[in-house]
Amino acid sequence: MPPCDQTVCDSILGLAVGVFGFSYFLIYVCQVLIFHFPSTPESITDALAVVGFGVGTALWYANVIYHQILRVFHDEDSEEKPSTIWVGSLSLIWTAALPTITFLFPDQPLLQLWYISSFTVIVVGNLPGYLFYEQSVEGPFSHVMLHLASVGLLALMPTVHTLAEPVLTSPQFAIAFAFGQLMMGGLAGWAVYLLRPLERMRMVQNWRPSIHAMHLIWTYSLVSFSNAALEAAKPHLH
Repeated sequence: MPPCDQTVCDSILGLAVGVFGFSYFLIYVCQVLIFHFPSTPESITDALAVVGFGVGTALWYANVIYHQILRVFHDEDSEEKPSTIWVGSLSLIWTAALPTITFLFPDQPLLQLWYISSFTVIVVGNLPGYLFYEQSVEGPFSHVMLHLASVGLLALMPTVHTLAEPVLTSPQFAIAFAFGQLMMGGLAGWAVYLLRPLERMRMVQNWRPSIHAMHLIWTYSLVSFSNAALEAAKPHLH
């Protein structure tokens, strides 16, 4: 059997992570809709928050799959094109914030609306800059990475708000802790990809271990958070 082309093998590895994540969150959404369908009008918002997170995450993995397939057939690095993958990352932060805000403030709909609306404005306001961004030199790319990290830290504001409350219920603490872990995992993944230690030391050629490490870190963090979000939603969906 002839040896696998490095670009193709690298893309297959990324494709495997993308397919796993897409399949997992597709099943996750179906599980919520089939086994935890809202039984009261009040629980519809809670269900929509969890489903929105699952659908948004599945779409992000679909974006990962698209870029890996594109790289195989065009033999090009998708990062050299307008960085739509970072638009997906920005949207991913927003979708993860939906169930977090919903379950952190279950009895404060106005506060939920304020946080979700404010964060939506921030995300939508930044989308054009990422959508039309082109990686020409390393400087602007690093700026985009740092800006995404700042948006992730900004998403922690509702969690900090909740932890500052004098009375904190167990479900609130669980979802706050899980979201904090998710954001820290996201920042760790971005840091690995930004530093690219193996690529900078020229230890690899057509392999991209840093982006695979980032995707694996994100996948672990997203799966862990999805379990916490579903556990927080269960009392509200029955």
